[in-house]
Amino acid sequence: MNAYYLKKAKDNMPDCAGGTRYSDDIVELIADERAHLGVGVKPLGKNRESFVTGDRFVLDFGEHCVGILSFQLTHVQSYLDAPVCLRLKFGEIPYEIDTDFKNHRGELISSWLSEEIIYVDFPGKVTLPRRYAFRYLEVEILKTRQPVKLTDFAVHKSTSADERKMQPLPAGTDPLLVSIDSVAAKTLAECMQEVYEDGPKRDHRLWIGDLRLQALTDSCLFQNHKLVKHCLYLFAACQKDGQYLPGCLYDKPELFYDEGMGITDYALLYAVTLCDYYTYSKDMETTLDLYPVAKKQVELAASLHDEKGIITFLDGWSSFIDWAEGLKTTTAVEGVYLYTLEKMAELAEAIGKKEDAGEYRAALQKTRECAYKNLFDPQKNTFCNVYDNNQYSVQAQVWMILGGVVEGEEAWTILTQCLSNDDYIQPVTPYMHHYVVEAMIRIGRMEEALDYIKNYWGGMVQAGADTFWEVYVPGNPTLTPYGNLLLHSWCHAWSCSPAYFIRTYFVTVQNSPMH
Repeated sequence: MNAYYLKKAKDNMPDCAGGTRYSDDIVELIADERAHLGVGVKPLGKNRESFVTGDRFVLDFGEHCVGILSFQLTHVQSYLDAPVCLRLKFGEIPYEIDTDFKNHRGELISSWLSEEIIYVDFPGKVTLPRRYAFRYLEVEILKTRQPVKLTDFAVHKSTSADERKMQPLPAGTDPLLVSIDSVAAKTLAECMQEVYEDGPKRDHRLWIGDLRLQALTDSCLFQNHKLVKHCLYLFAACQKDGQYLPGCLYDKPELFYDEGMGITDYALLYAVTLCDYYTYSKDMETTLDLYPVAKKQVELAASLHDEKGIITFLDGWSSFIDWAEGLKTTTAVEGVYLYTLEKMAELAEAIGKKEDAGEYRAALQKTRECAYKNLFDPQKNTFCNVYDNNQYSVQAQVWMILGGVVEGEEAWTILTQCLSNDDYIQPVTPYMHHYVVEAMIRIGRMEEALDYIKNYWGGMVQAGADTFWEVYVPGNPTLTPYGNLLLHSWCHAWSCSPAYFIRTYFVTVQNSPMH
């Protein structure tokens, strides 16, 4: 562990606060075919105060919350002469409350399910020790010898986002864009804790892929550059000779990372995140401090190109790109490498590393030529090749466009052809959909990019999302990489970026970094 970088990370530890959210609003779960996964809620009014064994109720806190739950438990008539046993079940969406956790089957351990069974010995304020991410809370009185009162339910919220810094979109903005922007901002704020978490319900980890989109969007919303620095330094502290940075890390109870969690495209996106950080902060000191770490990721990727100029993978190291089942990723990762070279060339020029900038640009031109020669099939007019077992995927086309291998009308033809063709593997995650939009913007298809945002993220809004989800495939709401929807994150970091696009390219906002 690099002690210098670790100290820098600790010096930039953000503060978390967030206020308190109260609720005594009772709702009933109902079947609703218009609601996501068919479960909606109906308001029933205010919570009653007296409960006996077997009673249960569901509270709606009115918004997604991340924090510590507390409530008051008191006796109704005589003093409590035996412990009260309660089951507390937390849900980000109504479906989670409606589904029996006992039936859980899936690839992730059931201890991630948000549920507590607690015993309360004495009347007074009850505060849970764990942080939860939820909007809905089901309370069931499992055992009590006599009636009890349950009141003053509150969430003591946590976020390192200063929401006072967020400028509203101007009057007259398309209401759908306003809704998308608001949900995106809420998503990001909930994931901004002491690190940029991937999801506040599950994992609580810092992943480079999520970090890149969170930091980019944060630059338009809350400008928490200190948090970006903290996260960049944490990863830098994990740098080991001859290896990429780890794809993710844990920051509690102390810094830890799995050396087997190496992800080629994520390591490269660390460098891109540093480039973005300099663009929006102009923090030369930090950028120069971390530049060698970013440069090392590019050098490692460059050293892994074969005799035809195409990237390979280190033994035991992998790629991500998207959750799509069976996706082959060599072409896409090559695109990430090219994308990173272009960003690093611009950064090197800006911070006075002119020799590096020249080398990056030379490598960029040469590798683009190799990619077009070896990865593109001119007869099929698509990036389809033996490296990816001749697989057709949107992901490959998008990253070749972002890598600058094809441009203009040629790129647009390739992109439209794949997005409307069932023979191609389609994007699954909002993370990958971000890069589809970015590819459209790169080739100047602004109207189409805006429509894409409205259709994709707007689809989640219209389905009732108050934070954006980990996985969303229109027309296939039950798709999951985990074998069970109960383990989904319904507030997920990599889904927050439409606010970046809206504020950077489509709506003029006072604190937007591009205006």
